[in-house]
Amino acid sequence: MKSKRILAGVMAAALLLGAGCSKEQETVEQVPTGTAVEVMTVASGPMDAEYSVTGKVVAVNEVQVFPLLAGQVLTLSVEEGDKVTKGQVLFTVDTSTVTSTLGALQQSYSATKAATDGTIASAQVGVEQAQLGVDQAQLALDNAKALLEVGAAAEQDVTRAEQALEQAQGALRQAQAGVTQAQAQQSASLSQIQASMDQITTQAALGTVKAPCAGTVTAVNVVRGGMASSAQPGVIIAEDGKVEVSASVAEDVFTNLQEGDTAGVVISVLSDDMMQGTIGTLPAAANAQTNLYDIPVGLPSDATPPIGAFATVTFYTARRTDALSVPTEAILTGSGDERYVFVIDDFGEGDTATRVTVETGLVSKTDTEIVSGLAEGDRVVVKGQSYLTDGSMVRVVSGADGAAQDDTAAGVTDDTTADGEG
Repeated sequence: MKSKRILAGVMAAALLLGAGCSKEQETVEQVPTGTAVEVMTVASGPMDAEYSVTGKVVAVNEVQVFPLLAGQVLTLSVEEGDKVTKGQVLFTVDTSTVTSTLGALQQSYSATKAATDGTIASAQVGVEQAQLGVDQAQLALDNAKALLEVGAAAEQDVTRAEQALEQAQGALRQAQAGVTQAQAQQSASLSQIQASMDQITTQAALGTVKAPCAGTVTAVNVVRGGMASSAQPGVIIAEDGKVEVSASVAEDVFTNLQEGDTAGVVISVLSDDMMQGTIGTLPAAANAQTNLYDIPVGLPSDATPPIGAFATVTFYTARRTDALSVPTEAILTGSGDERYVFVIDDFGEGDTATRVTVETGLVSKTDTEIVSGLAEGDRVVVKGQSYLTDGSMVRVVSGADGAAQDDTAAGVTDDTTADGEG
């Protein structure tokens, strides 16, 4: 009886062991063979080469307003971002140093005028007296001629009367000349003083700095109570508030750009969406300081970014209407700068990967043009290619399948395997 129990135990153990081995064998057989890869079918279509740089929002036409009179800033009525109209007062500068002599000049003007008015008045009295002498001499001459006609006077009496009239007329002319001279002297003296006052008034007017155009204030370089200098712009205005993006590129990019070409612009302070900009007038030469070419990019009319905001500008330096392309990440680099990809060949019993050398062309943000080495319809490995060699067995999977295989390779099993191991 005891031997029967031992035999039954041995048989049970053998059955158990056999079941475990069978389970383990089943699990091993379920592990798929070949490296998991993802593929894409090569197709042709339009393609652009892209070059992205960081730019900055600037004014299309920036007007620098210089104070023409240096001095302390008394009032400041604008700040950055304000909209201004043409002729609007921006700030005022203290003009007391300029106008300090204006009061004395005004007093001098009044005193000079009073004095010369008296001289002119005296000269005019002399003219009146001389005119009276002429009138009297004329009357005497007329009387002498009348008496001569009736024989009551001699010819000599008429002659003396004529001489007296000439003397009186000479005195009148001299008196009139005195008035004219006095008036001229007054005019000269007053004009000189008035010119000095006008000059001061004109300079004082420069203390009121006005906007030469309508637009948006982009910079204010003066403060109330501080000093304004004619060597530095006190305020900078973006004329009419028009803005654009300025981006700098190297010569190899510049030579592929043309005025009127489109460019993608992203201004993050407005939105992460890309808007379409237009390349403006290209510069004739590179920036002397940076040796780069500053490219103006116009924005859509409804785009109103703040001046100074940063922007990402994408230039399209070349275009193809019908190009074969693959994701750039699918292309590997070998020795001697060889570019190659892996193409999947299906021989019926399984997929194998073939290494294919390719010649590349344009490079966009995500894709690279294939000039030679591939044909439309080829299946190219786009994920997992780094683990392949020429002729490797592969298993084409989706992204989820690839993740599952990676877990399996790392030792993570399903419930069936776990039970078998248990």
